[in-house]
Amino acid sequence: MNSTVAFHLRFAKAFLIVFFLLLGTFALALTPIFLDISGEEVVYAREFIGLEASLREMEEGKVERIDDAAHMDVALGKFYPRVRLNGVRLPREESPFIPYLERATTLMENALLYSDAFLSYDAFRYDSDSNYLSYLWFPYELEGTEVLISANLLLVMNGLCDYVPETSVKGKLHEYMEQAKHYAKSNRIGIWSEDENPETSIEASVHSSEKKTSNRTLSITVTGDFDTPYSGYIDIQRSYPNTKIRQEIRGTIPHVHVIELDETWDRTCFNLTVRVYAKSKGKDMTVTARINNKLLASSSTGPYSPDWVLLFLLSAQYSLD
Repeated sequence: MNSTVAFHLRFAKAFLIVFFLLLGTFALALTPIFLDISGEEVVYAREFIGLEASLREMEEGKVERIDDAAHMDVALGKFYPRVRLNGVRLPREESPFIPYLERATTLMENALLYSDAFLSYDAFRYDSDSNYLSYLWFPYELEGTEVLISANLLLVMNGLCDYVPETSVKGKLHEYMEQAKHYAKSNRIGIWSEDENPETSIEASVHSSEKKTSNRTLSITVTGDFDTPYSGYIDIQRSYPNTKIRQEIRGTIPHVHVIELDETWDRTCFNLTVRVYAKSKGKDMTVTARINNKLLASSSTGPYSPDWVLLFLLSAQYSLD
């Protein structure tokens, strides 16, 4: 092989490497659009508009309370689950990231609080703290048309949080979340404008049961005086096969706690005990147990139990049939 041929081969190889690198860059390129959220201009991507059309299941609710940008209570009919935004990791509350944390919370309050919202899920619907692990969408009028905006993507693209996949299994929006993070980092937006990398929040792991098994869901709903903190436990057990599930619970009214049961619990008698203590005296509190929205029991605080509620079911039985 003469030197001219060798030169052309090396040139062709180098050209192909550059071409594929540019191709990858173009594949990640997003078309930024700007949204006005209560007077604050934030960036979003035109490629993210209409993503909800590919999601087969969405639940409609209303955001009732926001703890921080990643955790909020959403009313879904009679349920008030605590929602955690899938993949969102907020920076820890330490310098120099506190302003971004505050801005993220304010943005979510302006966009979501007391407003309609839609929840969608990956294969895993809950985390181990009974939070609904969700993508949250809210309506927004863009160029004369109402569209749905993803709160998850909005936070990531504006550099107000990091994106960390919940599992090794890529979720439905994984590629888009990665693109949003790439945009924020490459443009040094928000937390990525600082000289140090942010330490982010540690969240509960996903629930070990996949969403498809949630057709056997035991839910314990705690309602009553808004913002009342409480703690307690759920205990469900059966004799054959001998099985006991105990879950310590805590939260702030309103909230729902979830335990997923497999098919071995069908047509099986079980005992259920739920005890919940309000941490403030003189507060109204109601505890309701359901399986798949089928009422099992409900009880409230009263003159003989002013600060606690006990549910006890002996030899209860449930079947999907």
